[in-house]
Amino acid sequence: MKRAGCALLLCFMLLLITGGVRAQSCAATGSAINFGNVSPIAGNAVAATGTVSVTCTWPAITLTPSAQVCLNLGGGSPRPLANGSNIMQYNLYQDAAHSLVWGSIYNGTTPISLTLVKPTVGNSASATVTFYGLIAANQPTVPTVNNSSTVYSQTFGGNQTSINYGFYLLGAPSCASLTSPGGTFPFTASATVVNNCNISANNLSFGTAGVLKGSLSATGSVSASCTNGDAFRISLNGGSSGNVAARVMQRQGGGGSVGYQLYTDAARSIPWGDGTAGTGMVTGTGSGNAQVISVYGQVPAQATPAPGTYSDTITATIVF
Repeated sequence: MKRAGCALLLCFMLLLITGGVRAQSCAATGSAINFGNVSPIAGNAVAATGTVSVTCTWPAITLTPSAQVCLNLGGGSPRPLANGSNIMQYNLYQDAAHSLVWGSIYNGTTPISLTLVKPTVGNSASATVTFYGLIAANQPTVPTVNNSSTVYSQTFGGNQTSINYGFYLLGAPSCASLTSPGGTFPFTASATVVNNCNISANNLSFGTAGVLKGSLSATGSVSASCTNGDAFRISLNGGSSGNVAARVMQRQGGGGSVGYQLYTDAARSIPWGDGTAGTGMVTGTGSGNAQVISVYGQVPAQATPAPGTYSDTITATIVF
């Protein structure tokens, strides 16, 4: 009777252990990474961050309380944010210094790896991994579409992401040895390319004249840098006279003035103003690079005022 009782007890213990075993597994969820508004003509690199949340689950009793988790991300390097055929280069990294590209064992690069350990209370452990994005600097010709802010994006679907994992007691397996995907964590990277313009101007000088019996001509310039594909319009105000059709240079210290005009064309036939009083404006479309636009000045023949230095200050305004 004793011998039979021991056999029944052993059988019961085996059933208790094996009946309580559940599959060990890990899962991951990726968040979108959004670079926000990006102005290519600024020439600056733009950074952003995203996250991947990982959870591993164990049975109540396990001989492998640790999990090596490898997050693989496919795609080339650098990576493209795209809108149709238009591309803006960027990359995703494992570190805030943007020195270690996030890769995948399937193309011979380095995935993100982390270790989770079964807690003393409960059957699951979770961790959140931050990844780092950087849009490369000096991409001035990235365009907008239809003269409006344009979203560029890249979607990492299931075939480009995989979570590979292995449970162990001693000695974590390498990511290279974990070749069977255990799930995916799709997410999207995006940025909005915005219309933007920068404008600057060079002074225009008519030089020195003794008398104003004949006209004087001079040429200056305005430089406009606008997002590729961005339509713009440049106006010039009336300066000290407040009148775009009848500009004047005032004598420094007072006591005289000299009439003059600015034009959009070398023939000096279209006064450059704000579109009022018979004046025109200069229009164009940005290329992402600086566009130099000539300003043609003329002092017509007129009564010569008192000797001195005459000047005016004109404000150029760009609308886009």
